[in-house]
Amino acid sequence: MRIGGTALTVAAGVALAVVGPPAVRGDDGPVVNLADRVPARWLDGRSDRLPLTPARWRRRLPRECRTRGGYRDHCQGERRVPTPTGPAAELAGRLALGHGATALQLRLGPPFEEWAAAAAGTDPDPMLTFPVPEGILGRGYGRVRGGELAHRRHFGIDIGADEGAEVIAARGGLVVYSDNGLVGYGNSVMLLHEDGFTTFYAHCLETLVFAGQKVRRGQRIARVGRTGFAPAPHLHFEWRQRGWARDPVPQMYPR
Repeated sequence: MRIGGTALTVAAGVALAVVGPPAVRGDDGPVVNLADRVPARWLDGRSDRLPLTPARWRRRLPRECRTRGGYRDHCQGERRVPTPTGPAAELAGRLALGHGATALQLRLGPPFEEWAAAAAGTDPDPMLTFPVPEGILGRGYGRVRGGELAHRRHFGIDIGADEGAEVIAARGGLVVYSDNGLVGYGNSVMLLHEDGFTTFYAHCLETLVFAGQKVRRGQRIARVGRTGFAPAPHLHFEWRQRGWARDPVPQMYPR
């Protein structure tokens, strides 16, 4: 799923509303109820039905995956994500981590205070490490598309690499999403960092971490793939500040 102009327009109208009431506190800490915090349509489990473009890429899809202007959910690619277990899974359950709505909130707005508190102390260094050690920087950030997509911003960078190459955490943080429910992105991971920034890693062959875990900088979190809307193996990487996409390249340490 690419969060394009339509979704961003919607988000602008809910940015203040999603703060919601104070969290209920359970025996083990705060409890977040997404139904009280985010738009109901984010919780229905349906595709956002954004169009698949350009048309020449749509024609390459298997016939059973095509729709008029889009593609079907089951064409996300094989779901290859670990099963959550232990205290990290319990934390994810209490804080409503791991849901598509959680990822949407963090792509479009600030983290809830309970999420920010859980990510505190994970990595104070705001700089980023290049997330694919064997990768080659491809398409950059911003208005870098051509042809039919020239009007659309690219909200991250693309890093080309062989399928199966390791993807590492660009910075230590809390895993808030690891699944393949974001249409078009395939198997993907999102990390929340202690200052409210997020990093997002998409089109993975598989993810190696699950929501609720805390990971260190440089830890292997996924493998490069081509799940979702990806014509070739690569990592789509985004860096966002309270929902606003930023160019990650100037923030990266030299390789």
